[in-house]
Amino acid sequence: MARPLRSVRIARRMAVVAAATALGLFATTAASSAPSPSPPDSIVDNETVYVIADATGAPRTTVVVDWLQVEGDGTVRIVDPAPEAGATESLTDGFAPERSGDDLVADVTVDGTGDFFYRAETEQELPLDVRLAYFLDGEPVGPEDLAGKSGRLRMELTLVSRLERTEVVTYETAGGDTESAEVTYTVPMLCIPQFEIDGTRMTAIEAPESAQLAITGSTLTYAVPMVPSPEVTVTLEMDARDIELAPLIISAFPKLPASPDFSVTDDLDELRGALSDLRTLTEGHLQLVDGVTSGIAGTDFGGVTGAADGIAELTTGLGELSDGAEGLAALTGGQYAYLDGVIQGIDTSQFDSLGQLTAAVTELRVAVAQLETGVLGLADLSAGQLALAEAIRSSNATLLASAIALPASVPATCAADPAAAPLLAGLDGLAQGLAAQDAMLAALIDGGDLGSGYMPGLRYTHDTLVTLGSGLTGVRMGLEQLEVESAALAAVPDAFASIRDALVVLRDGGVVAGQALPGLGTSADGLTDLAGGLAQAEDGLAGSADSLARLAELPALMGDLTDTLSALGRGGRVGGQHLPGLTTTADALGEMSGGLRDGVDDLRKGEALTRAMSEAADGYTTFLGMPEGARGHLSFLFKLDGVTRPDAE
Repeated sequence: MARPLRSVRIARRMAVVAAATALGLFATTAASSAPSPSPPDSIVDNETVYVIADATGAPRTTVVVDWLQVEGDGTVRIVDPAPEAGATESLTDGFAPERSGDDLVADVTVDGTGDFFYRAETEQELPLDVRLAYFLDGEPVGPEDLAGKSGRLRMELTLVSRLERTEVVTYETAGGDTESAEVTYTVPMLCIPQFEIDGTRMTAIEAPESAQLAITGSTLTYAVPMVPSPEVTVTLEMDARDIELAPLIISAFPKLPASPDFSVTDDLDELRGALSDLRTLTEGHLQLVDGVTSGIAGTDFGGVTGAADGIAELTTGLGELSDGAEGLAALTGGQYAYLDGVIQGIDTSQFDSLGQLTAAVTELRVAVAQLETGVLGLADLSAGQLALAEAIRSSNATLLASAIALPASVPATCAADPAAAPLLAGLDGLAQGLAAQDAMLAALIDGGDLGSGYMPGLRYTHDTLVTLGSGLTGVRMGLEQLEVESAALAAVPDAFASIRDALVVLRDGGVVAGQALPGLGTSADGLTDLAGGLAQAEDGLAGSADSLARLAELPALMGDLTDTLSALGRGGRVGGQHLPGLTTTADALGEMSGGLRDGVDDLRKGEALTRAMSEAADGYTTFLGMPEGARGHLSFLFKLDGVTRPDAE
């Protein structure tokens, strides 16, 4: 497949930069009488930071290659801020940037567009710490002692980001309010180390699951995407013979590689609104049932058996009750259809990815806790070493004082004896040796220069480890809090499954707490039958005015109807079984709506945090600095020395 045009252009530009850097070209500026330079119309600043490190990842040289894409006409002045730039070298003919304060300034001639390259050495702190450790048959070994050996080789690559930030994010709650929260995160950096393995020497290779393998002849290249937050470690293990390792190349880009899908948040909010509306509908249903029950309870049916003239009024009342029951049945049927739509809209598979967030936070918290334990253990060990060194120095001081005082206590007659001269000279040498040992112990404890360069002492090492351990403790505690908060999201799928099951029971009926619960469909059918029965009663009374004896049954019938409606509204026993009322349904819908509200708030806070991380990565566009108004692109390329035998160099 052909490479995209933009990739080809970038590759060509980088080839030009690499060739010019290797040849050491220096640009010169020709004196001219050109008019005063003007600012460029636009400028794009592309910085690539090259870091040359030893085989453990310790940087030796940092060079920034800057590609300036300029648009303009005539003589244009480029002002590129670079306060931390050291020695600079032009890589483009006719382009000679000069230092002016903290800026690199150059006047160039541009005919529409122009590309200008320069390189600058720098000692500016890097955003990433790279550490590569080697283990042979389970034992740590330095790269200088690894070449030519054989055994089970394990390489552990650790990347630590220094780009931690704290800021306040805002988000809209499920209730429509705007909330603010302080969050701490690491600016995302997508890092891709490429382990180049000689397949003729290395077998039984165990690579990370995320590694992508490319094979060229007998060379195996494992590319492993990594995003330190703030730290991440990958391990590559293999059976090795006559070990030699190619240099390790690590590419790094400010980028958020992926983020959770928050589109489900709006769906959850809509579902919360639907449940709230359903609760309102149920409460209206309850009010209607209460109204009908109160109407029946407020009517005295005791006198209808002896007053034929009340039949017409009773017939009218039964007609109204029949109409009310029909309306209630229709309302219940609508509630059933609405509830069925809500049930069909609940798809728990949409929330499967939520559990990944908690797992990722847990893995990060475990890694930080392990590092914290190791650092604090080293602090305790260094404290013991410091105490032992101070005790040795104290003992040495006593011996030194004795060695100095002993010659003075020898009588003059004895000191003059030639036979005593070797003994006295030995005592003097002992005193000098003890004094030199005291100086070395002092340097070991508090640091010093013993002729081969300054060496930090045990006290400094102990204090540094204690400080680092405290920092790791803070990071771990923050991750534990984040783990607790994110764990609530893992319960969302089960909660929605429970909501769906409860709504199905509400719709179709079922067993709740060991008791059968009729559904809304059953309630609608019962109300329809009740309306039909009331209509029949109305017709019977209207068509059988002479059947007054039947009116004696009316008070009992109305009592049964009142009990049934009361049970429907507030709960009770109907037909020998307990029937939860509409109040139970309304309360349950309210609780479900509240739980969804909290979940939506947590998701929107997470979405705001993800957006802040993405914006921070997009905004990290320069390492040394870039011209005012320019657009920037930034990338890093680390090259770690390989492992070779001295006789192969």
